[in-house]
Amino acid sequence: MHHRFLLIAGLSVFSGMYRETASKALRYAPNLYTVPQLQADLTFLRRVLEEVHPGLYCYTPKDSLDLAFTRTAAQLTHPLDEAAFWPLLQSLVARVHCGHTRLQHSASYRIWARQQPRYYFPFTVAIRQNRLFVVENQSTTASLRPGTELLSIDGHATQEVLPRLRQLISADGYGMGFQNQELEAGFFDDYYATLYEAKPTHQLTVRDSTGQVQELTPLPRPAPFTSSPASPATPLTPAEAATRRLARLHTVRYPTNLPATAILRLRSFDYEEDYLAFHAATFAELANRHVKQLVIDLRGNPGGNNALAVDLLKYLIPKPFVLTKSAEARVVLPSFMSAVAGNSTYFDTTQVRRLPNGTLTQASATLGQHQPYHQHQFQGRVVLLVDGDTFSAASNLAASLRAQRRVLIMGQETGGTEAGLNGGVISRVELPNSRMVLQLPHFRLLTACKAPQLGRGVQPDVEVVATPQQVASRTDAVLAALEATPRK
Repeated sequence: MHHRFLLIAGLSVFSGMYRETASKALRYAPNLYTVPQLQADLTFLRRVLEEVHPGLYCYTPKDSLDLAFTRTAAQLTHPLDEAAFWPLLQSLVARVHCGHTRLQHSASYRIWARQQPRYYFPFTVAIRQNRLFVVENQSTTASLRPGTELLSIDGHATQEVLPRLRQLISADGYGMGFQNQELEAGFFDDYYATLYEAKPTHQLTVRDSTGQVQELTPLPRPAPFTSSPASPATPLTPAEAATRRLARLHTVRYPTNLPATAILRLRSFDYEEDYLAFHAATFAELANRHVKQLVIDLRGNPGGNNALAVDLLKYLIPKPFVLTKSAEARVVLPSFMSAVAGNSTYFDTTQVRRLPNGTLTQASATLGQHQPYHQHQFQGRVVLLVDGDTFSAASNLAASLRAQRRVLIMGQETGGTEAGLNGGVISRVELPNSRMVLQLPHFRLLTACKAPQLGRGVQPDVEVVATPQQVASRTDAVLAALEATPRK
């Protein structure tokens, strides 16, 4: 399932580098919505979730979610613009604990927001045990070194800030790895600006590696001066663009420091154009090279097409296997959608199939049992590298592979839960007044794992968490740990 990079569309947008000046003409001003309009959007949001969402009460009991809706309704006592309304609704949506269910700003709001001044923190961050650290210093303050702990921002203790920011981030289950990695990936600025303030500078209280505490107000490092504009890049042909895209999505290398080892890096399961040929060529090459250890790097993989995950498993599991054992829906056609093609609320009902027992399931060839390939079946040691950004189809692959074959998993807990996910088909449902868009999954997909830990991701056999200094120096702590791990 495709998910990551629908993520950023839901953010308040006072972030990033200061790319546009405040003097630029505004083409849109945010509407102020009346209380009846706000209440109508909230009521519609609740109706949509209760009618369709396949895992609405998996991780939050119904009475708790009902109470959250009631409390949110009670806060809508005066007109609000979208910037103030979005956090109320998104924090409510995030209580579902589903990474595929999130609220995105309206198209008109995003147009307006692009014209606003954008500020950024002049450093990147890492979150370790609910503490916030500097990774890369992009300021003029030399003492803000990698590993410096941020104790407070503008007087707000970071141990108070981090839980508040996580409340705005939709994530599967109860783990915080997915939320932390979204903040680390460059969106800390966005979420902080949404709940606190966007401004050119921030007062920090920091603690360095010696334990010394000091107050700092770091300024962004000036952009390097260039005397002449860069030459325009030569346009790529469609074939060249496709080749470059695929090269970013999947790579195979054979490191000299790890004998008889191949590292298969899969950045997403979105390489539909060549997956059959790529997988076949890769596993043929593994056989030719007599590779004994295959490292499949799924770190940062947000998922994508389940067919790619199924095909990969055909080379890894030597017996009939399952990636997704079931995918159930609550309704065939939601009452707020249309079965008429071309309609703005169109939903393709052929994606839903009714079983003889009345259960509604996804009409997908990726469900149920699959047969392995007999040629070039890999029988050596398999190592999976995962982290909090291993999500959706990627985390399902990790869970189902471990359930059906011996593997070694290294890194950090996956962002997707071991039990499965809500997804399969994802609709975009517009709220009637604000025009904000709810990303809504239709199916509850379960992995082959027989006894998953409720609300938790796939746990690594060997946990490896890079230090902020390792992240800053681009040191791959997980591969370094793999080198030191004895083969069994």
